[in-house]
Amino acid sequence: MTHPTSESSLWQGVKDLIGDTALTLGQHWSFNLRNDPKRLPFVLARYKFAARMACKNRAVLELGCSEGIGTPILAEFAAHYTGIDMDAPAIEAAKVNFSAENRQFLAGDFLGKSLGTFSSVVSLDVVEHIVPEMEDAYFDTVAMNLSDDGIAVIGTPNKTSEAYASPMSKAGHVNVFDGAHLMKAMSRVFHNVLPFGINDEVVHTGYSPMCHYLVYVGCNRR
Repeated sequence: MTHPTSESSLWQGVKDLIGDTALTLGQHWSFNLRNDPKRLPFVLARYKFAARMACKNRAVLELGCSEGIGTPILAEFAAHYTGIDMDAPAIEAAKVNFSAENRQFLAGDFLGKSLGTFSSVVSLDVVEHIVPEMEDAYFDTVAMNLSDDGIAVIGTPNKTSEAYASPMSKAGHVNVFDGAHLMKAMSRVFHNVLPFGINDEVVHTGYSPMCHYLVYVGCNRR
Protein backbone atom coordinates (compact mmCIF):
# COMPACT_ATOMS: atom_id res chain seq x y z
CA MET A 1 0.00 0.00 0.00
CA THR A 2 1.34 3.40 -0.94
CA HIS A 3 1.07 6.48 1.20
CA PRO A 4 0.35 9.59 -0.86
CA THR A 5 2.46 12.63 -0.12
CA SER A 6 0.85 16.01 -0.57
CA GLU A 7 2.22 18.42 -3.17
CA SER A 8 2.79 21.01 -0.46
CA SER A 9 4.99 18.70 1.60
CA LEU A 10 7.00 17.72 -1.49
CA TRP A 11 7.58 21.38 -2.28
CA GLN A 12 8.57 22.04 1.31
CA GLY A 13 11.18 19.30 1.03
CA VAL A 14 12.62 20.97 -2.06
CA LYS A 15 12.70 24.33 -0.29
CA ASP A 16 14.48 22.77 2.67
CA LEU A 17 17.20 21.55 0.31
CA ILE A 18 17.69 24.67 -1.84
CA GLY A 19 16.35 27.48 0.31
CA ASP A 20 14.14 30.28 -0.92
CA THR A 21 16.55 31.71 -3.48
CA ALA A 22 15.08 31.88 -6.98
CA LEU A 23 16.89 32.55 -10.25
CA THR A 24 16.14 35.75 -12.11
CA LEU A 25 17.63 35.40 -15.55
CA GLY A 26 19.19 38.33 -17.35
CA GLN A 27 18.03 39.77 -20.65
CA HIS A 28 19.86 37.31 -22.89
CA TRP A 29 18.50 34.08 -21.45
CA SER A 30 15.10 35.53 -20.69
CA PHE A 31 14.84 36.35 -24.40
CA ASN A 32 16.05 32.88 -25.43
CA LEU A 33 13.59 31.04 -23.20
CA ARG A 34 10.69 33.07 -24.52
CA ASN A 35 11.64 32.94 -28.18
CA ASP A 36 13.79 29.83 -28.71
CA PRO A 37 13.53 27.58 -25.62
CA LYS A 38 15.16 24.57 -27.32
CA ARG A 39 18.41 26.54 -27.33
CA LEU A 40 18.81 25.98 -23.58
CA PRO A 41 19.26 22.17 -23.71
CA PHE A 42 21.54 22.56 -26.73
CA VAL A 43 23.80 24.97 -24.85
CA LEU A 44 23.76 22.93 -21.64
CA ALA A 45 24.82 19.85 -23.62
CA ARG A 46 27.89 21.78 -24.78
CA TYR A 47 28.72 22.70 -21.22
CA LYS A 48 28.27 19.12 -20.05
CA PHE A 49 30.74 17.96 -22.69
CA ALA A 50 33.26 20.64 -21.65
CA ALA A 51 32.86 19.74 -17.99
CA ARG A 52 33.46 16.05 -18.65
CA MET A 53 36.46 16.73 -20.87
CA ALA A 54 38.30 19.35 -18.88
CA CYS A 55 36.96 20.34 -15.48
CA LYS A 56 37.32 17.49 -12.98
CA ASN A 57 39.18 18.82 -9.91
CA ARG A 58 40.74 21.60 -11.98
CA ALA A 59 40.96 25.39 -11.84
CA VAL A 60 38.69 26.47 -14.69
CA LEU A 61 38.57 29.78 -16.56
CA GLU A 62 35.59 30.51 -18.80
CA LEU A 63 36.22 33.19 -21.41
CA GLY A 64 32.91 34.76 -22.40
CA CYS A 65 30.68 33.34 -19.65
CA SER A 66 27.78 35.76 -20.30
CA GLU A 67 25.12 35.29 -17.59
CA GLY A 68 26.80 32.16 -16.24
CA ILE A 69 24.19 29.74 -17.56
CA GLY A 70 26.87 27.03 -17.80
CA THR A 71 28.58 27.84 -14.53
CA PRO A 72 26.73 25.27 -12.35
CA ILE A 73 27.76 22.46 -14.73
CA LEU A 74 31.41 23.52 -15.02
CA ALA A 75 31.75 24.35 -11.32
CA GLU A 76 30.13 21.08 -10.22
CA PHE A 77 33.29 19.31 -11.39
CA ALA A 78 35.87 22.07 -10.91
CA ALA A 79 38.00 22.85 -7.88
CA HIS A 80 37.60 26.54 -8.67
CA TYR A 81 35.77 28.45 -11.42
CA THR A 82 36.41 31.94 -12.82
CA GLY A 83 34.13 33.45 -15.46
CA ILE A 84 34.79 36.67 -17.37
CA ASP A 85 32.71 38.60 -19.88
CA MET A 86 32.72 42.16 -21.22
CA ASP A 87 28.92 42.38 -20.79
CA ALA A 88 28.72 43.97 -17.33
CA PRO A 89 24.92 43.46 -16.86
CA ALA A 90 25.35 39.78 -17.76
CA ILE A 91 28.09 39.44 -15.14
CA GLU A 92 25.84 41.06 -12.52
CA ALA A 93 23.13 38.48 -13.35
CA ALA A 94 25.72 35.70 -13.01
CA LYS A 95 26.80 36.98 -9.61
CA VAL A 96 23.20 37.10 -8.36
CA ASN A 97 22.31 33.63 -9.61
CA PHE A 98 25.46 31.54 -9.44
CA SER A 99 27.88 32.94 -6.86
CA ALA A 100 29.51 30.44 -4.52
CA GLU A 101 32.65 30.10 -2.45
CA ASN A 102 34.62 28.44 -5.25
CA ARG A 103 33.37 30.75 -8.03
CA GLN A 104 34.17 34.28 -9.14
CA PHE A 105 32.92 36.47 -11.98
CA LEU A 106 34.80 39.32 -13.62
CA ALA A 107 33.54 42.02 -15.96
CA GLY A 108 35.94 43.19 -18.67
CA ASP A 109 37.60 42.57 -22.01
CA PHE A 110 39.76 39.47 -21.64
CA LEU A 111 41.67 39.71 -24.95
CA GLY A 112 45.40 39.81 -24.36
CA LYS A 113 45.08 39.57 -20.58
CA SER A 114 46.65 37.04 -18.26
CA LEU A 115 44.12 36.27 -15.52
CA GLY A 116 46.23 33.62 -13.83
CA THR A 117 47.38 30.08 -14.51
CA PHE A 118 44.46 27.71 -15.03
CA SER A 119 44.43 24.00 -15.72
CA SER A 120 41.41 24.39 -18.04
CA VAL A 121 39.99 27.12 -20.27
CA VAL A 122 36.46 26.82 -21.64
CA SER A 123 35.08 29.21 -24.26
CA LEU A 124 31.79 28.39 -25.98
CA ASP A 125 29.97 30.55 -28.51
CA VAL A 126 32.56 33.30 -28.27
CA VAL A 127 35.15 33.11 -31.06
CA GLU A 128 32.55 33.70 -33.79
CA HIS A 129 32.00 37.15 -32.23
CA ILE A 130 35.71 38.04 -32.43
CA VAL A 131 36.60 40.06 -35.54
CA PRO A 132 39.08 38.22 -37.82
CA GLU A 133 41.93 40.66 -37.15
CA MET A 134 41.71 39.80 -33.42
CA GLU A 135 41.42 36.04 -33.93
CA ASP A 136 45.07 35.32 -33.14
CA ALA A 137 44.82 37.46 -29.99
CA TYR A 138 41.87 35.34 -28.85
CA PHE A 139 43.72 32.05 -29.19
CA ASP A 140 46.88 33.55 -27.68
CA THR A 141 44.76 34.60 -24.68
CA VAL A 142 43.47 31.05 -24.30
CA ALA A 143 47.04 29.72 -24.33
CA MET A 144 48.58 32.35 -22.02
CA ASN A 145 46.07 31.52 -19.27
CA LEU A 146 46.79 27.78 -19.36
CA SER A 147 49.30 25.73 -17.43
CA ASP A 148 51.75 23.66 -19.48
CA ASP A 149 49.51 20.59 -19.17
CA GLY A 150 46.28 22.58 -19.47
CA ILE A 151 43.24 21.70 -21.56
CA ALA A 152 41.12 24.09 -23.63
CA VAL A 153 37.60 23.45 -24.95
CA ILE A 154 36.55 25.83 -27.72
CA GLY A 155 33.06 25.68 -29.24
CA THR A 156 31.51 27.58 -32.13
CA PRO A 157 28.75 27.15 -34.74
CA ASN A 158 29.95 25.51 -37.94
CA LYS A 159 30.17 27.68 -41.05
CA THR A 160 28.24 24.99 -42.90
CA SER A 161 25.23 25.63 -40.64
CA GLU A 162 25.20 29.36 -41.34
CA ALA A 163 22.55 28.97 -44.06
CA TYR A 164 20.06 27.95 -41.34
CA ALA A 165 20.94 30.70 -38.84
CA SER A 166 18.53 33.49 -37.99
CA PRO A 167 19.20 37.03 -39.27
CA MET A 168 19.93 38.16 -35.71
CA SER A 169 22.43 35.34 -35.23
CA LYS A 170 24.16 36.13 -38.52
CA ALA A 171 24.48 39.79 -37.58
CA GLY A 172 26.50 38.92 -34.47
CA HIS A 173 28.65 36.21 -36.03
CA VAL A 174 31.46 38.19 -37.60
CA ASN A 175 33.98 35.34 -37.86
CA VAL A 176 32.37 31.98 -38.60
CA PHE A 177 34.62 28.89 -38.58
CA ASP A 178 34.52 25.60 -40.42
CA GLY A 179 36.36 22.56 -39.11
CA ALA A 180 39.56 23.16 -41.07
CA HIS A 181 39.73 26.80 -39.94
CA LEU A 182 39.24 25.92 -36.27
CA MET A 183 41.78 23.10 -36.46
CA LYS A 184 44.38 25.41 -38.01
CA ALA A 185 43.76 28.18 -35.49
CA MET A 186 44.02 25.86 -32.49
CA SER A 187 46.98 23.92 -33.87
CA ARG A 188 48.96 27.17 -33.86
CA VAL A 189 48.85 27.21 -30.03
CA PHE A 190 48.40 23.48 -29.20
CA HIS A 191 50.40 20.42 -30.17
CA ASN A 192 47.28 18.23 -29.98
CA VAL A 193 43.74 19.17 -31.07
CA LEU A 194 40.85 16.71 -30.82
CA PRO A 195 37.83 17.52 -33.03
CA PHE A 196 34.24 16.80 -31.99
CA GLY A 197 30.87 17.86 -33.36
CA ILE A 198 27.49 18.43 -31.76
CA ASN A 199 24.10 18.23 -33.42
CA ASP A 200 21.39 19.37 -31.01
CA GLU A 201 22.38 17.57 -27.77
CA VAL A 202 24.32 14.73 -29.46
CA VAL A 203 28.14 14.81 -29.33
CA HIS A 204 29.92 12.81 -32.01
CA THR A 205 33.04 12.46 -34.15
CA GLY A 206 31.23 12.58 -37.48
CA TYR A 207 32.04 14.26 -40.78
CA SER A 208 32.93 17.86 -39.98
CA PRO A 209 30.82 19.63 -42.64
CA MET A 210 27.70 17.88 -41.30
CA CYS A 211 28.26 19.06 -37.72
CA HIS A 212 25.98 21.92 -36.72
CA TYR A 213 28.36 22.88 -33.91
CA LEU A 214 32.12 22.39 -33.57
CA VAL A 215 33.75 21.78 -30.20
CA TYR A 216 37.49 21.15 -30.28
CA VAL A 217 39.71 20.14 -27.37
CA GLY A 218 43.28 21.47 -27.32
CA CYS A 219 46.08 20.19 -25.07
CA ASN A 220 49.87 20.42 -24.76
CA ARG A 221 50.20 24.10 -25.58
CA ARG A 222 53.11 25.22 -27.71
